[in-house]
Amino acid sequence: MQAVINVKGTKLSVLSIRHSETGKLLMVHASHDNGHETCFVDKLDSQHFSIPHVAIENLEGALEYPEVEARITEERNKLIHHLEQMLRVEQSKLDAILVDLGETEVEYPFEKLGDKLITKQSEYKFAQQRVFGMLDTIEEAKAYAEGYFLNVDCESIETQSSH
Repeated sequence: MQAVINVKGTKLSVLSIRHSETGKLLMVHASHDNGHETCFVDKLDSQHFSIPHVAIENLEGALEYPEVEARITEERNKLIHHLEQMLRVEQSKLDAILVDLGETEVEYPFEKLGDKLITKQSEYKFAQQRVFGMLDTIEEAKAYAEGYFLNVDCESIETQSSH
């Protein structure tokens, strides 16, 4: 899992990451294409370092893990595909209930016909609620995958990308 650090749009290979005992990110050593190495620290903590370094805002946010992100994207797409397949199966079950309701024998005595219709109607409502729930889940997963929820706070996105 090779990490990179994104500094003003330039992605540098991370050589090492140093954390404090509490888990706070302290510094990142990275290599430029020309082999030059730089130590990056968070701007808020830069006054505590005596070694040569470059201070950047949001050091933690500058770290990227392309392999992990690619795997997450792949798994999310598999999940969406699986949910869409399940939705098709559930929709066909819903259609089958409607067909069964439509083919109900008229020869049944009224009491039995009423019982069957009530049972099928409740079965249909339950299946319909399941399908609607699945539709909502798929739409939420797609919106998340497309970054909709990240773009809700446009100001913070612009702030991150402008550095």
